Amino acid sequence: MHPLRLLLYGSIVLAAGIAWAFGAALLQGGTPFSGATVLAITAFVVFMLPWTGVYLWAIRRASDLDDLTERTRKVLPIERTYHGELDDLARGVEELRMTQVRLRRAFETHRAAMDEIVASLGEGLLALTPEGRVAFANRRVGEMFGTSEVLIGKSVLEVVRKQSVAAALSKALHGEASTDRVEYGQRQIEIRAFPAVASPDIAAVALFIDVTKIEHLQRIRKEFLDDFSHEVRTPLAGLKSAAETLEHGGLTRDNEQQLRHVMQRQIGRIERLVSDLSELNQIESGELVLQRHDVHLRELLAELDFDTQIDGDAVAHIDPERAQQIFVNLLDNARKHGGSRITIELASEEGAAVVRISDEGPGIPPQELERIFHRFYRVDRSRSQPGTGLGLAIAKHLVVAHGGAIRAYNRPAGGATFEVRLPAG
Repeated sequence: MHPLRLLLYGSIVLAAGIAWAFGAALLQGGTPFSGATVLAITAFVVFMLPWTGVYLWAIRRASDLDDLTERTRKVLPIERTYHGELDDLARGVEELRMTQVRLRRAFETHRAAMDEIVASLGEGLLALTPEGRVAFANRRVGEMFGTSEVLIGKSVLEVVRKQSVAAALSKALHGEASTDRVEYGQRQIEIRAFPAVASPDIAAVALFIDVTKIEHLQRIRKEFLDDFSHEVRTPLAGLKSAAETLEHGGLTRDNEQQLRHVMQRQIGRIERLVSDLSELNQIESGELVLQRHDVHLRELLAELDFDTQIDGDAVAHIDPERAQQIFVNLLDNARKHGGSRITIELASEEGAAVVRISDEGPGIPPQELERIFHRFYRVDRSRSQPGTGLGLAIAKHLVVAHGGAIRAYNRPAGGATFEVRLPAG
């Protein structure tokens, strides 16, 4: 039974007892029975009237309290206590408070993790308000567009200062997704902008992708395919011509033998090209394993089949087989382009073993010095000199794999010098 009802019933019993005692006292005092009864009933009513009002008010509030407690119980499994409604409600409210605290902590943890993930993205992420102001921008956006200022609240043009970017984002603000590519300084940036409808505070989102390296790799790929096609075209043309001549017949035995030599030479040229490309790919991919130990460079260079003058000596910590490959390529290049006299100077400088290979040829055009080690690159544009155009590129990559450096420069007295620095032994 509800405590309020128990209080009311107790009040009725008490009021009835008081009214009976009051009536009895009146009867003993000589008051007629009818008068004593009326006065007793009046006393009962007067006594019960405020208690009844209090009861009705309290029972309504208790009903509201029961309803609130029941709603709380639907959210949280509270064990009901029939004589402790306030305790039930207080326990439920406390449970709700603790649940809210846990949810807030979980939300803050998840938000911090998401902020860290977004901040570490390699791409720039930007969100705009319906008014075209920055609502969110990760660190990468500032890096791409060269600003360290706080971007929140700024307009797009204040952030990127590029009309084409503003135009792409304007489309997204008006409900149209777009993809564009712009040049910003030295960067090539792809913009993917699209409208956002999930939040009333964010109207558009843009992803900025730095495609500079991708563009560079695509350019390298195109140049490689062009150069490879050019290198293969010459031997293939020679093979085709020789095969067509043999097919027509009517040749002397000496002519046939000469054509076979031509075909073998062109096939060998293609084989060397494929072999050099495979070698270069192995070096660039990091698959090459160097077997290093201390080597006297004078002894190593003396083993090569080149008539050269060697001055000095140095000890390098290298893979001797790969080092020979480096110097054979450099000496072969010097012999082809640098005349008949080649000199080699060896020295130990600043913790490095230095090898300088010099020739007395026409030298390298100054504008070509930065490109001399590119694959397939030749100063002789006519390709009249034999070779695959990969020797210097292979030499450079092998030097770098050793942790060294290589450069080319023209000598004041004429000719060119290739300088190789390798780890000293």
